[in-house]
Amino acid sequence: MRKQGDMDVLRMAAIAAMVALVGVSAGAPAPNLVPTEPATAANYWCTWYAQNYWIQRGGEITDFEGINNPNAREELTYEAVFNEKDGWASTYLPRGRSDFFFLIDHGWQTKVAAERTVPGAAPFFSLQIDARDFPKYAGVSPRESLRLFNEDIKGLGWRGLGIWVRGNVPAEAARTFVAWSKYAGIEYWKIDGGGTKHFYSFKAKQEIYPELQLEYITGSNGPLNPNWDKPGLLAYSSVYDIDGPRQKAMLAVLQNTDTFRTYDAAPILVTTTTMRRTHDILKQTQNDPRYRAVLNLQDDPQAAAGLGCLISSKRHPNYMERTYKGKDLHHQIRGKRMIQKRMNEIERFGRWQRIAPAFAAGVGSYKAADFDLIDRYRHTESDTWFKPCWGKMVHQSAPAVMARNMPLPKVEVEGDAPYVMASTYPNGPVAVATEGRVKPEDQWYHPCARVTVRIADAAQPIGVFGHYRELVLQFAESIEQAK
Repeated sequence: MRKQGDMDVLRMAAIAAMVALVGVSAGAPAPNLVPTEPATAANYWCTWYAQNYWIQRGGEITDFEGINNPNAREELTYEAVFNEKDGWASTYLPRGRSDFFFLIDHGWQTKVAAERTVPGAAPFFSLQIDARDFPKYAGVSPRESLRLFNEDIKGLGWRGLGIWVRGNVPAEAARTFVAWSKYAGIEYWKIDGGGTKHFYSFKAKQEIYPELQLEYITGSNGPLNPNWDKPGLLAYSSVYDIDGPRQKAMLAVLQNTDTFRTYDAAPILVTTTTMRRTHDILKQTQNDPRYRAVLNLQDDPQAAAGLGCLISSKRHPNYMERTYKGKDLHHQIRGKRMIQKRMNEIERFGRWQRIAPAFAAGVGSYKAADFDLIDRYRHTESDTWFKPCWGKMVHQSAPAVMARNMPLPKVEVEGDAPYVMASTYPNGPVAVATEGRVKPEDQWYHPCARVTVRIADAAQPIGVFGHYRELVLQFAESIEQAK
């Protein structure tokens, strides 16, 4: 919980930002600073973590080894998505759906090879809905079933249906699938592996349906950055770093896609792992328009706001609906941070994206502190699915301060420091964010610092995310003169 002093400082910062934005006069009614039009950036909520949690949901887990990906695929059904009581599309993010695609992950496509009608279709890349799991969409053409599914999702207030695929398909198959998506109004594909040798899908959509946004990935060699089990290092670089095993592939993908997801990370240290990956990418792509992709930081809305990136939220509010040894078990959402109870972080991020859309990795400058903060925690079988780290101390790090298109914030602190990020977005707004820390005796805590941010244009909106002892906004001109 924030201390009153922290809240007062944040309140003063928010008032300053409001004055800078609209020049509010005394006695005037308070304006709504958030645009009414939904966000246009390619953010989405994804079913994957909910699918995993639905395995053996409803009591104590009786088959621990049954908590796995194949079984998670079987949980993606019409009932799970649409039922009125606890359906994912019908009950989640009630105030934020218009800012997010609703993305169905692994398990929605037919599993029967004979039912795949397009030559070259892959087991996980056919775009043909499994009629056994989604009987409402049976009996019509594949493209019509997609259109009907999309229509139902939009009817619940979501921006639209996004779809998950994986694998390599030939050029003609890619063109067919893009054409189906155009007919159905599908505007987002999560390509979770494959397709990066020829980028057939990207080339097809650029020609046939540019409105379709594609996400390619390279993977990350696991949910932790390398050397995680080696104490005493000054930094724990990612696979995307210079000379890293995924560096060249990452740089190639960023030139041939709309979005690039920094990929999965183990939940206790998820933010630290993800920020380091983001740093390793941005330091190589800054000020280079070839790198057209916008980075997607998974389910890290604070860091994404502070660094001008997208999110693919997978969190859900369900808790203690499935237990192991009497405690909630969720290998994707875990720990004291309790993001299950922070769904409004996602809704707030969507509102911010209306004001300041995420921008490409090659747009503008990037700076970072010349040292990393290091977080560590001893993991158990309940903390992650990644068995190699069970029973071991895991170390991860990220730069102490990061900034895009602006000077590095100044951070003054006694004791532990938070991670601090700030960005000036291409359309003018500024975001400043802090993120918490992890140490062996504390899975998640919020050290507070005095953070000073220099802002070039006092007339622009300012988004403040995170926890502060004091936040100082230094403007280049008097805010009284800003209009």
